[in-house]
Amino acid sequence: MDSSACNHVLYVDDHGPYAELHLTLECSRPGIATSDDVNEDHCAAALDSWLHANPERILLKLLVTTSRVHHGSFGPVVDVLASRQPEIHHLGLGARTFPDFGRGDYIPEDLSRDGSSWRLSVTLERVLAAVPTLHELVVQCNDIDMAHDILGTKPPSPFPEMARLRRLVLRDEALNPAVVSALGTSSFPQLESLELWLGHFAYSWGGSARDLVPLLNNPGFAKLRQLALVSDLKDTVVDVLAESSLIARLESLRLPFGVLDASGALRLRDRWSAFGNLRRLDVTGNGITAAAARALREMAPDVVELGDQRIRADDEWRFAPPLVDLFDAWASAR
Repeated sequence: MDSSACNHVLYVDDHGPYAELHLTLECSRPGIATSDDVNEDHCAAALDSWLHANPERILLKLLVTTSRVHHGSFGPVVDVLASRQPEIHHLGLGARTFPDFGRGDYIPEDLSRDGSSWRLSVTLERVLAAVPTLHELVVQCNDIDMAHDILGTKPPSPFPEMARLRRLVLRDEALNPAVVSALGTSSFPQLESLELWLGHFAYSWGGSARDLVPLLNNPGFAKLRQLALVSDLKDTVVDVLAESSLIARLESLRLPFGVLDASGALRLRDRWSAFGNLRRLDVTGNGITAAAARALREMAPDVVELGDQRIRADDEWRFAPPLVDLFDAWASAR
């Protein structure tokens, strides 16, 4: 189908030297019942057309989204960015609603895409290489990948150095350990805030808290002050954090929506001397019992944020984060 039959532009403000642009991978075709189907090539063509018409404008904000997790790729969009090399300060890629699949909401044009194995994909190192001027990157997909042989013995290469990047948010249902490993050897000298949704890191990949050791001791993140980890990692993540070089300079540590229970809270309390410099410790949405929560909060009432804790319904905690919106992450940096 001709790309002119699709409208991928949701919002544009390009009346001055600085611009904002919001595109969608989804086709908006009036009168077509399956208007939510993704066509990443048509979206990439729309981006290419705008960049061709606005070669001198700086994109303060570029968003490329889907309404929810679809079967698609940001590859063609990244190809355009690599080709055009625009100056972009804030870039957001991904599903607006996450980690919901939205299965059964409509019948896709390709009936094999029934939602059971939908992957919304982006290759992270290609994004970073295409837009080296980024100040902020927010990615919310269920397949944040990199070019690396997971069956090989060679460790993944570092990501390109990002001299201006101050904030990085990567939200995945099960973040590839290769991405975590590459972050551990990369240099983002201006990075101040890092949010990683490792997701089902242990369940899907056999990952462990030890996989975070290089990242938490990486000298290439010298200005990092805010860290958020959302994962199915259990109490050992507390020890890995406590023994890291990063913890002494962190101001904010968020461990929300995970599987920490009373024993995890006890580990935090026992090792509080390592966490004493924090101005904020957020453990909202875990499974900490009331007594353990009170004991932890007593360590620093003005620092510890407990929020709501979940109640276990069976013998084992399950990682089940709430639905979030990409604009929550986007707005938090404004």
